[in-house]
Amino acid sequence: MNRFVVPLIGNEELARGSYLHTYQEPAIARPGRAGQFVNILTSPLSDPLLRRPFSLCTLDRTAGTFTVLIKVIGPGTRLLADMRPGARVDMLAPLGVGFEWVGSRRMLLVAGGVGVAPLLLLAQEVREAFAGGKRGGAPARPEITFCYGARTAGEFVLLDRIGPLVDRLALSTEDGSRGERGFCTELAERFFDDDVAIFTCGPNAMMNDLLIRMRRRGLEGQASLENQMGCGIGACLGCVITTRQGYRRICCQGPVVRTELLDSIGW
Repeated sequence: MNRFVVPLIGNEELARGSYLHTYQEPAIARPGRAGQFVNILTSPLSDPLLRRPFSLCTLDRTAGTFTVLIKVIGPGTRLLADMRPGARVDMLAPLGVGFEWVGSRRMLLVAGGVGVAPLLLLAQEVREAFAGGKRGGAPARPEITFCYGARTAGEFVLLDRIGPLVDRLALSTEDGSRGERGFCTELAERFFDDDVAIFTCGPNAMMNDLLIRMRRRGLEGQASLENQMGCGIGACLGCVITTRQGYRRICCQGPVVRTELLDSIGW
């Protein structure tokens, strides 16, 4: 178990109820991978009792810093949102299984809500892997299309960081206030192709709809799943889901799971 007490060096409100925490800890930033998460103790007291999981959002391996995206939905996340730089935060990290993308030629990233965080890091990871450009017989960098959906334009976050990392950024809003009107799964379907590698994170209903659309085309991919996590290390069994290969603990045998193992997501 990798337990750290990490200094918070930045807390930026990105949109109403959405905050970006920046932490300093090279032992987390350097080995961290897209799809992995940190499990944060939000209070030194017994309430809230359980840690809260947050996907790694960006990494600066040279500076030894990393960020997590926090959406206020309850007392635990409210405590985190109210923290000031200088606070020291107890966390387990980096945890879980990340995305596997090596060998992909075209990548389709489909994000909803705070699911934007691990997919932003995935785009960063790919870019950094090819930072020196194509050399000799090395493969070219995968083409990245990033589909991002929200209920309304004011809920989008981190667009300024996503844009420079991807080849195409496609936005959708349910109310039509920015980008295409409708769901990001409808938008994503336009980019389906036999050689596209699909990666997704977001609300279960969104990912399940995407899974249905993928299977109509005979496609599979990888999904970063959410569930109630108590310990984050596979001991409490609070995050178990049923897969086609039996039960799986999302905290340590996920959160990234290949979709061919799933009959559905969140149902």
